[in-house]
Amino acid sequence: MIVILTMLSGIIIGLSLGILGAGGAILTVPVLVFFVGLDEKTAIAHSLVVVGVIAFTGTLLNLRRRGSIPDSKTLLLFAVSSAPAAAAGAMVGAVISAKWQIGILVLLMIIAATRMLRASPEHSAGAASAMKLLLVGAGTGAITGLVGVGGGFLIVPALVLFASLPMVRATATSLVLIVLNTLVAAVTLIATDNAPQWHSMVLLTLCGFGIAGVIAGQFIAGRLPAQRIRHLFAWCLIFIAAFFVIRTFLGPGQELL
Repeated sequence: MIVILTMLSGIIIGLSLGILGAGGAILTVPVLVFFVGLDEKTAIAHSLVVVGVIAFTGTLLNLRRRGSIPDSKTLLLFAVSSAPAAAAGAMVGAVISAKWQIGILVLLMIIAATRMLRASPEHSAGAASAMKLLLVGAGTGAITGLVGVGGGFLIVPALVLFASLPMVRATATSLVLIVLNTLVAAVTLIATDNAPQWHSMVLLTLCGFGIAGVIAGQFIAGRLPAQRIRHLFAWCLIFIAAFFVIRTFLGPGQELL
């Protein structure tokens, strides 16, 4: 039963990254904790690898689609600041409480969802300055390392709201940044001897079925209106944040932060 749930979860994670360019690690961490039985720290480390591999596949697919090419200027500004920030976040995340990590993740999910629901994707902000994009990139990179996610749930709204990118290009750019940030964070964990014991079958199962999901997700995304995708993304964040609060902080035997 656990194997079947892991396979289905891999497909759902891939669909999320393929359609939204985000949300993969938000789903991966609870899957690894509640279905596979890994502890939070181990789940976060495995999540970095799984999401990075699936996002890399999505990036390769995007390069073949004319309307889904990443925005090179925005990508460069984000990459320059997010990569070192992801490394720093990974070092901090390795030593703080897992509950603090989940709490930060939930808070940021709610903020990002609220911003996405309020703002118009095409006209919510003018062209941001290079300095603002560098700061936002550093923030998303730090979150990637700190809470073990690709950062797409923050990168996508940041690209839409601050870089004024259309949803399709924001999604494509987000996938590239997710690959970079997860790679840097994972390598940092290994280099600082903070990586847990790796479970190869779990990684192979989630990556394999996640790749199938991201292919299907990109096919679906090309047939959905951008505004509907944006709203779907926001409501998914709210739902998953509520799930995290109930299971992590309000479940049996749990204490509030």
